[in-house]
Amino acid sequence: MNDRIKSLLPNDRYYTKLQASCHEDYVLALTHLYQPLIGIQAVSIYLTMVNEAKMNRDCSTHHHIMNMVNIDLDDFYEARIKLEAIGLLKTYMADTDVRTYYYVLIPPFSTAAFFEDSMLSILLEHHIGQKPYNDLKRKLISSTIPDQVSDQTKSFKDVFSTVQKPAADLPASDSTHEQESTPEPALEEEMKVDFEWLEQSLRKNNMNTAKIFTTENRSLINNLAEIYQVDTIYLEKAILWSVNENMELLKDELHEVCKDYYAKTFHTEKPELQLKINNKKEQSNDQKPVPQSKEGKLIQHFENITHREILEDFSRTGVASEQEVKMITNAMFRHGLPQSVINVLVHYVLQKSDMKLTRNYIEKIATHWARKNVKTAKQAMQLAKSEAKLYQSWGKKRNTHKKKEVLPEWFKKESQSEQQKTKQPEKSEQDIQKEKQELQEALKNMSTKSFNH
Repeated sequence: MNDRIKSLLPNDRYYTKLQASCHEDYVLALTHLYQPLIGIQAVSIYLTMVNEAKMNRDCSTHHHIMNMVNIDLDDFYEARIKLEAIGLLKTYMADTDVRTYYYVLIPPFSTAAFFEDSMLSILLEHHIGQKPYNDLKRKLISSTIPDQVSDQTKSFKDVFSTVQKPAADLPASDSTHEQESTPEPALEEEMKVDFEWLEQSLRKNNMNTAKIFTTENRSLINNLAEIYQVDTIYLEKAILWSVNENMELLKDELHEVCKDYYAKTFHTEKPELQLKINNKKEQSNDQKPVPQSKEGKLIQHFENITHREILEDFSRTGVASEQEVKMITNAMFRHGLPQSVINVLVHYVLQKSDMKLTRNYIEKIATHWARKNVKTAKQAMQLAKSEAKLYQSWGKKRNTHKKKEVLPEWFKKESQSEQQKTKQPEKSEQDIQKEKQELQEALKNMSTKSFNH
């Protein structure tokens, strides 16, 4: 079930409060340091809530902030849990007669403090690249909560994961070799670093664990293990490789070893933040049954692709014309047609018009479908079948030289059935002979009258 539906509804009320006043450069930190990690919607919601808290705004429903930021509730919820996970928001809920949320806004790190945080700084470097990160680093170098509320804030681990799927196009031999030479990715439950086990193992190697496992080093090890999905057994080896003769943990060395582990395990060098909670499209697809009929599968296909992908499928090079993509996109927004409906239109016109897309023809059909209030791919396909003669006449006006039409399979079946319904029965031999006799008598009478006259 959608986690948002269980947790949040538009009529749920909320209050916003600032935990402490924000520092002077908090907008700079949000836009240049946090935004690459959590996205523009999350930052926009945060800034909106900060201003509401400063205005001492009374209780509002979530309808209000949805209208203010111009997003739907699913997008708001996804952005909210990102803010919670990154440490900018704490969420509390009072489940009384009317469910009420208390959003406590935590000031972002200052630019200096952000770069001192090992997890955030490492993730930012991976996201924007080492050179932009170094340039950015060089340039930038209390609320009252009611009793009986439960802490609803999601942690970083609840929301984000850095696990990457292995590349699908790796050769089979290389893939097999990697499986033999690299350890299996750590499971989610195994990601908690067992420092007690690590200390016992390192003592057997005559290591000074008190000097190695300082509070700062423990935090770094935890973050590296989380980002690069390093299990405890490999972590022991990584620490042994990263300790010098003075029993000092070389942080850069440990970082490089963990990066190397991640690259070998997941076949990529850049861990990226990924939501563990399925997005709306995945949830809706999971809930839909798999269609059995060919038409049902085609409808589902139209509902899950874009017109650019259709154009790419019909292109020999696999590349769509940007001019055609722009033309279709403009028609879609101008007439308010859903993506699935415009997909049917493009598919129909391409096969009916010898793979040519003409603006006027597309505009005529799009206008007609908009007036008919077509909202689904199925409705569009049915209307294309029922209005075949009308669309054919539009096509004839457009083409002075008539060419053989190539129609979609889903269109042909319906047209054939319509033709069978309207097809006239063949005349029998007896009827033909009777008509001939009547015609001869009529001609004889006409000849007689002309002669007498």
